[in-house]
Amino acid sequence: MVGCASEAKMRVTVLGSINVDTIFSVSALPRPGETVMASGSVRAPGGKGSNQAVAAARMGTSTRMIGAVGDDADGVWMRGLLQEDGVAVDMVLTLSGIATGAAVIAVDARAENLIVVAPGANASLTSAALPPGIDDVLLAQFEIPLETIAAAFAAAHGPRILNAAPALVDGAFLFAESDIVIVNEHELALYAGRASVETHGDAETAARSLISHSGQAVVVTLGADGALAVWQDRALHVPGLPVSPVDTVGAGDCFCGALAALIAEGLTLEAALPIANAAAALCTQARGAAPAMPRRAAVEAFCDLPKDRASPVKNLPGVQID
Repeated sequence: MVGCASEAKMRVTVLGSINVDTIFSVSALPRPGETVMASGSVRAPGGKGSNQAVAAARMGTSTRMIGAVGDDADGVWMRGLLQEDGVAVDMVLTLSGIATGAAVIAVDARAENLIVVAPGANASLTSAALPPGIDDVLLAQFEIPLETIAAAFAAAHGPRILNAAPALVDGAFLFAESDIVIVNEHELALYAGRASVETHGDAETAARSLISHSGQAVVVTLGADGALAVWQDRALHVPGLPVSPVDTVGAGDCFCGALAALIAEGLTLEAALPIANAAAALCTQARGAAPAMPRRAAVEAFCDLPKDRASPVKNLPGVQID
């Protein structure tokens, strides 16, 4: 389903988690058994699904969220924040007697992070919440039940993008049902059965081992080294952009949401990749996850893209096509 540009614009539907994050700033991440003191803390919207929905919406693409919150103050707060960012929440369920998902995040002086998640209402999101058919670009992650994702992908008529995170070996069966699979280096190593992925060549070989059907692509996010897209017969590496990260918590989610939005606009994966990469780099310049998602104008200014956005790849430095 992915590979050719289209004139028709689609909507992005994000199926995924909705959490409230508590973020602690620390000088160094704690080791097992160690207690560290935080220099500050903040409460912020989060959850991979929610973050990616905000990222897609801020890129200017019509976006809706399928998810679940509890009947608590956190749930009311999260629904309101999603709406403020233009995300449609009519398919976000409010579940009685269940807490809204929550995450505790520690961010150190190097912008590295440690995250612990309590799924709450996310774990109770079933296929009953799904519409009968999904004609949009569908984006999902592994913070909700796998059977719900499987049912959604089976009902999807548009491109299916799977962010296979957090790493969950039991979810690998969904790769065959996906058009684009997005993983980071650590997740790629796990799914490919490797101890680690050290080089671009390693990443390309490992990613290709996950491909099961023609036209499918695996995208590997490489942090400061950019991103790598791999097909059966080719690969595209987009180098990282020169930024000094403040907080990397939301960068991966920003990449996924921005990529889905750009594909919904009709861009090919090749054309969308460097722009999503730039959006993720820009995201690291602010603290938090959802609050750090950049808006379309900021991404375009950062990339210095042409007004017609006809050939965005050519306007970003260092793109390498193998």
